Amino acid sequence: MRALRRALAAAAASLAVSAGADTITLTNGRVIETDRAWFEGNEVRYEKAGGVYGLPRTLVARLDRRAAGDGAPDADVVAARERLAAGDAVEAVRLLRRALARDPRSLAALQGLSEASLALGDARAARQAAEGALAVAPDDARALAALGSALSALGDGPGAARAFQRSLELRPDPEVARRMAEVAPAPSQPGGGARFRLRYEGSVNEPLGDEVLRALDGAFAEFARRLGFQPDESVSVVLKTEAAFQDEAPEWAGALNDGAIHVPVAGVRALTPRLAALLRHELAHSFILARTRGNCPTWLQEGVSQLLEGGDPARGDEPSRAALRAGRLKPLITLEAPFQGLEAGDLPLAYAESLSAVAYIVKRRGEPAVVRLLNSLGDGFPPEEALPVALALSYPEFQRSWEAHLAAAR
Repeated sequence: MRALRRALAAAAASLAVSAGADTITLTNGRVIETDRAWFEGNEVRYEKAGGVYGLPRTLVARLDRRAAGDGAPDADVVAARERLAAGDAVEAVRLLRRALARDPRSLAALQGLSEASLALGDARAARQAAEGALAVAPDDARALAALGSALSALGDGPGAARAFQRSLELRPDPEVARRMAEVAPAPSQPGGGARFRLRYEGSVNEPLGDEVLRALDGAFAEFARRLGFQPDESVSVVLKTEAAFQDEAPEWAGALNDGAIHVPVAGVRALTPRLAALLRHELAHSFILARTRGNCPTWLQEGVSQLLEGGDPARGDEPSRAALRAGRLKPLITLEAPFQGLEAGDLPLAYAESLSAVAYIVKRRGEPAVVRLLNSLGDGFPPEEALPVALALSYPEFQRSWEAHLAAAR
């Protein structure tokens, strides 16, 4: 019953998100389903799931509005969404079948029928409806997720994992990532399992290596849940057993991530809180690199990595606030390049600003806003365009808003 309740909740949430009235097609082919969209000056603004967002008009190839009449959503599909959200899956199925009698290739009705059938415990009908939806739209992320849920209920774990994986490739979604983790846990392999490949640079310390892998494995599952995606390839971890570990160094110092995580551990006998934070920080970099393929400003990389490593998310605010008062605060746009180019004395402030800015995004919009920003960068948007897409704020507007937050805090 718990599985059915989760399926019902997921189906209702999915239907609520997809109840968009207007569709925005971007110049790169990406399609955004919205509740309402409109032109406003040089931007296209839109409402979705209770939030208001914006993106530059130059990125929009087409805005399609579903007005009342021929372009309006099917009334039975709309009513079915409401009934499923209210927990009445029986009535939702009846309404959706009536809509399909009029239009057997209605993608929205087939998607909804799969989700409502699963909520009723009819996994075979759910699979049939999902397959029908995919016959209409083979690359529809929602239909793939519905198929994965149906296959999981039917006991086909590998098939469910493939459907979930394809859905996540098309549209990252924390709920789909969670369902995928349930049916496709990482298999055990020598050297750290499918998620990690461990090697030593220097002498071998297997007890420490095992602790490191356990810590990384727990962090991996947490990050996948919070971010809604995970690296496709195994993450290489190099323990440098002859390079000194500095337990008193700042959280962001001491390791290197060039696609692999390099950690100095000489003198470390067991996992310490500092080492655990360092591992989480570097694993966050691996996640960000996998999602954005390197198209991510350094301040965002470092801010998200410090946020995910743990600790007080507001710890970067006071140094940033002091710099603002002294006229030394660096504009975020100047912190896009790797920090190796900064003077050593400027590094602590650069990291503090990075964390403070990301923590402000979370405070204002929640973690999903950070995920939207990473997804936009992964879709190829440059930072100055990704920010409006994800936050409905331009770079200058976000800078001013963040600085006002710093100035107002006591």
